[in-house]
Amino acid sequence: MIPGWQRLKDSMGLDDIRSAGRGTRAALAGSILGIVPALALGFLRFALSEEPEALPQLPGHITFTLVYLAPYVLVLMAGAAPNPGVRGGLLLALGLLSLAASFSAFSLATLVFLPATVVIWFAAFRSLAGVRRLWATALPAGAAGLLIAATVGFGFHTLLLAQDAEPRCWAQTIGTDGQSRWEARPGPQSPGEFRITGGGGAGRAFCTSDIITNTEAAATLGVLTVGFLIMLPATRFRRAAPRFR
Repeated sequence: MIPGWQRLKDSMGLDDIRSAGRGTRAALAGSILGIVPALALGFLRFALSEEPEALPQLPGHITFTLVYLAPYVLVLMAGAAPNPGVRGGLLLALGLLSLAASFSAFSLATLVFLPATVVIWFAAFRSLAGVRRLWATALPAGAAGLLIAATVGFGFHTLLLAQDAEPRCWAQTIGTDGQSRWEARPGPQSPGEFRITGGGGAGRAFCTSDIITNTEAAATLGVLTVGFLIMLPATRFRRAAPRFR
């Protein structure tokens, strides 16, 4: 290449402009690969709920869905960052959050998020390729991304690991009017023990500890809000944006 042309490109920042859009499409793809299974998991949780707890647990079901949506909505926001160094740093950290989400369920149903994790990291490295002065953009953005990932990760902990483990039990009873209804019952005192007390004939009964209380849902939503509030200024960081002379 002609040295004079290279100097002109350097002075105008053409290389930085060319690399500015790298990784944006991959980030969008990674976001979609996470959003679709997150919505599916939320729908399945609601659809598979037992009848007496389906509607009362609706705030919990919605919060459950939002927790799994959060990493990939954040990826969508990070992918829109105009500075490729900032975009790459944020996506690297959010890839770690997606990896944690992939192993957040004992049933391993959340392994469906692994493809999204791979694509997010690809988008990160694609964004960082050819970017100069990474120390001025990617490092601060990566630190902010880790803070965001830790905040949203705490939301996962609040919702999934800090749940009240005390089982909640329900019994389907038939009243004197012949109508069946579900009524709350005390939890069993020992594994496998369940007693139905009270008037009316007994029908079906079940116990579960997989219940998200309204308090847990509200606390989780508060934590997620903090993570998104941190993301908003992080995507606008422009310290090493291309400069024209």
